[in-house]
Amino acid sequence: GLSTFQQLAAEAGLSTTLEGAAPYTVFAPSDAAFQAVPAKTLAALKADKAQLKAVLSYHIVPGALAAADLKAGNLKTLQGANMAVSRAGTFVTVEDAMVEQADLRASNGVVHVIDRVLMPPKK
Repeated sequence: GLSTFQQLAAEAGLSTTLEGAAPYTVFAPSDAAFQAVPAKTLAALKADKAQLKAVLSYHIVPGALAAADLKAGNLKTLQGANMAVSRAGTFVTVEDAMVEQADLRASNGVVHVIDRVLMPPKK
């Protein structure tokens, strides 16, 4: 499921962005991926909306990219930092996360479910 991501996106004020007209590609960590994050880290994120928004924005890329469109290289995220994409055959990874479920259609883009929560590089 993606309920944790959806709930946190709402808390971070990202729902309007994600439901807007512009197409986005979201690399959404699964609920299991969020469960793997230390509780302390998650609590700190929930307490710091700006940081929560930065972390979640790091999982969002402008434009609708299907798995077939993903090429090895860097994607510029909504957060501002680049995310490294690589692929081997049908396997796609973003940073150190694997795409578990690709090409879920959203009202304005594409969702790829990934198996871990990515942290943006420290500025």
